[in-house]
Amino acid sequence: MKSITYTEMYNHLEKIKPKQVRYLISLIIPVYNEEKTIFSILTNLPNKDYIEIIVIDDNSIDNSVKEIEKIQKIRNVKLIKHYKNQGYGKAILTGIEHCEGKIIITMDSDGQHSPDDIYTLIKPILNGEADYVIGSRYLGTYHYELPLSTRIGEIIVEIMIRIFFGCKVVNNQGGFRAFDRKILKIFHNIQYKNYAFTTELILRAAIYGYKIKECPIKLVDRIHGSSRIILNKLAFNLLSCFCRYLILKFKLKISRKNEIEFKKKPIIFREIY
Repeated sequence: MKSITYTEMYNHLEKIKPKQVRYLISLIIPVYNEEKTIFSILTNLPNKDYIEIIVIDDNSIDNSVKEIEKIQKIRNVKLIKHYKNQGYGKAILTGIEHCEGKIIITMDSDGQHSPDDIYTLIKPILNGEADYVIGSRYLGTYHYELPLSTRIGEIIVEIMIRIFFGCKVVNNQGGFRAFDRKILKIFHNIQYKNYAFTTELILRAAIYGYKIKECPIKLVDRIHGSSRIILNKLAFNLLSCFCRYLILKFKLKISRKNEIEFKKKPIIFREIY
């Protein structure tokens, strides 16, 4: 991976960083058996005292931890270890529990995401245009053959999100995202900590009324390893997730309607003799 220049991003962040804030940005990176990519990724991440890097090792059985520890000798990287494999979503949640940044970014450790897209993701939040930004290969570029099953699945999810939750997210399974800290309640009581985790976050953000935006990113093919997604489990969990949040949305709608009706009713005071 070539060296990346973050001059424009640094200049912007240093102008707006409040003095009392320790970390302006938290980068959360879940890792499971990525010994061949994680060193290069961490080496190329932005390096400033107001940017914290949190790596969650989900009980890797290769040399991922050793590669991370090599980086710790030359730059500040916080390593959190799971002593039992708990899945992608749980690794992200662990990072969320430990992060301090006003903007939180999640990115994968397989080498498909380019760190120079970080500024693209955080700009809409910095400018007040979005609370939740999703990196999209469809708005940007990807240089590999996408499995037909993956694209069909994303189209179905896109249609359901648009019809039932009122927002359009094309690359709805992407792991390169940025969040304003003020919306971190969407991570509370997460039900799907592995498959459907990314979709659940979108549905929760939509229900709470947060501003969601997609931005173009570059995505490259994996050089090492392969995807660990099991499609039938993903499909089952997505269906379950949509049913759960459609019911929740209906309940919230009824609750808000009752609250409005209650406020409309005149209050009658009776004199007591």
